[in-house]
Amino acid sequence: MRRHILLGLAGIVLIGLVVLLFSSFYGKKPPVTISVGDWPRKNTARRIVYDHYAAQIRKKHNIVIEPDEWSYSINSFLPKAAVGKLPTIYNTWYTEVQKIINAGYAVDITGALQERGWDQKLSPLVAEIIRKDDRYYGFPRDAYLIGLMCNLKLFRAAGLVDTDGVPLFPQTYSELAQTARIIKEKTGAAGFLLETNGNGGGWHFMNLAWSFGAEFEREAEGKWQAVFNSPEAVAALQYIKDLRWQDQVLPDHTLIDWSKAQELIATDQCAMKFEGGFDHNGFDHVVDHYNMAKEDMAMGRIPAGPSGRVALLGGNIYMFAPNSTKAQIDAALEWLRLLGMSPDVSPEGLQYIEDSYRNDFNNGYVVGNVCVPVWTDPEFIAANGNIRAKYVNVEPRNFQDYIQAAAVTIRREEPLYCQELYGVLDGVIQTVITDPEAEPQRLLDEAARVFQRDYLDKLNH
Repeated sequence: MRRHILLGLAGIVLIGLVVLLFSSFYGKKPPVTISVGDWPRKNTARRIVYDHYAAQIRKKHNIVIEPDEWSYSINSFLPKAAVGKLPTIYNTWYTEVQKIINAGYAVDITGALQERGWDQKLSPLVAEIIRKDDRYYGFPRDAYLIGLMCNLKLFRAAGLVDTDGVPLFPQTYSELAQTARIIKEKTGAAGFLLETNGNGGGWHFMNLAWSFGAEFEREAEGKWQAVFNSPEAVAALQYIKDLRWQDQVLPDHTLIDWSKAQELIATDQCAMKFEGGFDHNGFDHVVDHYNMAKEDMAMGRIPAGPSGRVALLGGNIYMFAPNSTKAQIDAALEWLRLLGMSPDVSPEGLQYIEDSYRNDFNNGYVVGNVCVPVWTDPEFIAANGNIRAKYVNVEPRNFQDYIQAAAVTIRREEPLYCQELYGVLDGVIQTVITDPEAEPQRLLDEAARVFQRDYLDKLNH
């Protein structure tokens, strides 16, 4: 009898071990591999951080990250998308989202967002950008409002700070011209710059023209018209011409794209420029490439024109390759949560947010500016603000004028062919700063005609 009992017990143990072995074998999920675009470049602090995150998510969630340094550009996107070579997750601009959705180059992530409840926490402004037919196709990285970035070293040298060292930000475009003249006279550096290349000229000019009362695209009776050759737009372009030829406060460079503009302001060759204000990533380039001191950075509100302060709302959206599987979408969202970009307010989610701010602080990036919130859940905003406050590493007063954004009218970028419009306007800006005889009205008449013919008329037909 004893022998039968022992054999029975041994059998039970053996069966248990077999069950445990098989459950362990089948329970271990295979790794999920995703490629992540816009991977930070070598020799930057953020690259080291991302490499660490990639190892962390592999260990914790069995997610394999394949870094891809490709960054979105109009010229490279379509060829890459057409042959199915997009990264699983890639970054693009607000202006491109609907075009990408319509072309079928982004997968629907509505279900994944709803499972996490994140769709309910989106800012309505952002939700409208990433949604089509009540389905979501993107995840917001950030949103910015154009403001005035200032080189405080040049402001100090020109005597344009108050008794506490806070810059005397120009509050109108007339004051901006006056401030730029003083800086040029006192320091020899350009007082102000406008980008002129890489679509930056149009991106900058739009803010100025709106503040002068101009419009760019208008729908009438179902047809779209280019209307940026109005007297208001002409006055805005004349203002730029005067900065160049009358005030002589612009840089002696014809072609200034975003990167060149960063170089000029970081190396004390220019004192003011239009810039998007971010919570993260906003000043990475000038820190990584030029070691610009945080003490020399400041942000103010965009100046007021005849029609008030009008600033462009833009930003970056993560989208997901159209061939992404459900497992890859989930893995990509977990990656973004790990980066501290989600609205997750669980203890783990808040820890990821804190890690993100701590990494910025430890690596010398700016913590102290803020962007337009992409998540409007009150619990998240309060928790994020409390965490962020622990890592502020700049003088808050140097950013307060921008942060308060009082009396600023927010405008979204133009709805149709916006990047193409920026490119057309680049040529206009380049001409007006290189030819003292250029006629703003004639330049804008021709630009509006070309934009109408090459783009808007395609829709109208």
